[in-house]
Amino acid sequence: MLAVLLLLLAAPAETIDPRYADCVNLVEADLELGRIAAQQWVDEGGGAEARHCLSVADLRAGFPKLAALRLEEISQRKDAGDDYVRARLLSQAAEAWLEAEEPARAEEALNQAFALVPDSAELQLTAAKVYAAQNRWQEVVTAVSTAEEGAFVSAETYVLRGKGRLAVGDYERAADDVVAALTLDPTNVDALVLRGDLAQVGIDIGVSLAAPQED
Repeated sequence: MLAVLLLLLAAPAETIDPRYADCVNLVEADLELGRIAAQQWVDEGGGAEARHCLSVADLRAGFPKLAALRLEEISQRKDAGDDYVRARLLSQAAEAWLEAEEPARAEEALNQAFALVPDSAELQLTAAKVYAAQNRWQEVVTAVSTAEEGAFVSAETYVLRGKGRLAVGDYERAADDVVAALTLDPTNVDALVLRGDLAQVGIDIGVSLAAPQED
């Protein structure tokens, strides 16, 4: 399930309609009731925030394509916010398209996001997922490395880069990515699976995961 990200994290708190947090919280607590409330808010003339809450509800309800279309539509609205927020909306749309198993549409949304914020390291995290869905592993490696340079990393993206490095035969650095992922999330199932995959090619990284020594 695509992680729920607040629409206007880049905006001052006082500019965010307080109903937005209430709407998202209701969706989290009671999906059916929350989706009805979000639709009602939209029908009453709610703007970008109302529509974003509805897209969150769509996604939670198992309608990622509808959520993706809605997120793309929100990004074109005058009340959506600045280019950074619009790019984030398009990035969320890309992830929704991935959940809908439409990586080509995901890449279209991602490219629109990069057109707005070309140097965004944060967008590289989404890019890595889009490229991975298309088995473009060298591009995954490059995307995660660029994100890392901008201090945007996650266990998920370290695993993706590790998979990419495994695919291109860079086993030692793939092991480094497994360690990095498990450092952030010691129970990450995908990282543990990747560790097993590396063991199959003779890379045992168990020692690397020992408890850190005291200073």
